[in-house]
Amino acid sequence: MKVGLLLCQLRPSMGDPESNAKAVIGLMGQADVLVLPEMFLTGYGTPADGLECRVEGAVGMLSDACKDLDKAVAVGSPRWTGAGIANSLLFLSPDGDAFYDKAHLARFGAYSEDGFVSGERPGMGSYHGMRFGLCVCYDVFFPEVLHGRSLEGASVNLCCAASGIQSKTFVDTVLPARALENVSYLAYVNNVGPMAGLEMHGCSRGLDPFGRTIAECKGVGTARMTVDTETLKECREARRHLVDYRRDIGWT
Repeated sequence: MKVGLLLCQLRPSMGDPESNAKAVIGLMGQADVLVLPEMFLTGYGTPADGLECRVEGAVGMLSDACKDLDKAVAVGSPRWTGAGIANSLLFLSPDGDAFYDKAHLARFGAYSEDGFVSGERPGMGSYHGMRFGLCVCYDVFFPEVLHGRSLEGASVNLCCAASGIQSKTFVDTVLPARALENVSYLAYVNNVGPMAGLEMHGCSRGLDPFGRTIAECKGVGTARMTVDTETLKECREARRHLVDYRRDIGWT
């Protein structure tokens, strides 16, 4: 089985979820699964107060389009919960919609997420039966987030991000490790350019199960990668990290 992913390193219209949803819908003919940056629906740093109904409407537009066109979209968005607003990655698909609320909120340096509530459970999406592990930005530095999804059957792990230039060296180091240790495809899509007082470094990329870059965005734009389950099977036969994992030991 082969599934095409479109990495969409795009700049959102700040505070305009409807326009951002329409921009995504306009790209749906280019791949099976589209991946957008962190908080793309509203624009990273845009206050979410007063936007709940508009965001829900934009999510509904995207969800309907995915079902009508047989596509999937992974997009960063605020999500309103009983405890407060979560920084979420939504996975909208004809298989059914899913979400992941960012568990590890950044509270250091130029990053401040004090206005969000942290997520309490992992997230997994599905498109035509292919499973996608979900994480948001800082989560990628905590190995268990995506390792657990790979152990539960994810072929691809997704990370939407709002990462500034001061974090680029660390992101460059960790992404190949996350792909290789999980022997899974990895799609990382970051914001790009000035936003919320930061300069987002972009550098969105797709990695194969051995941690090699197979797609990369240059500036504002898109890049396409293909997930091939036959290639994935071969990689997991060569590197047995998931099969050899000691589930009988309580590591935490």
